[in-house]
Amino acid sequence: MSGAPYEAPRSCRAKARSLVHTYAAAGATWAVLPIPIATSAGLCALETHMIYWIGRVYGEDLGKGDIFMIGSGLELASVGLKTVAINAANFVPVIGWGIKGAIAATTIEGLGELIIRHFETRHPGQLYAG
Repeated sequence: MSGAPYEAPRSCRAKARSLVHTYAAAGATWAVLPIPIATSAGLCALETHMIYWIGRVYGEDLGKGDIFMIGSGLELASVGLKTVAINAANFVPVIGWGIKGAIAATTIEGLGELIIRHFETRHPGQLYAG
């Protein structure tokens, strides 16, 4: 007996969701940084990175073209929504910083869930091998 505790197999969905939560926290932190124009570009890069790693969880090694195809429509909607909401939050003194972080985190969570659904249709119920 090795003495190591037994770990039940974990689904790719559960692993991917934990990644999404991590990226959402990072996005919330990035959104409150006082970098006016770089916020949307930074969040877009973060979301693109998230797409890549969710694909890896499901055993897919995504190339740039794959990531672009999966995320292009979602990113356009995401960037537009975040840009409007974050710029509007700048008009609210003090509380606006928290609102910006919440908007970024919520958007990343939603985008992450859509990406997970995409991979779940291709690999339903797959267990995480990682």
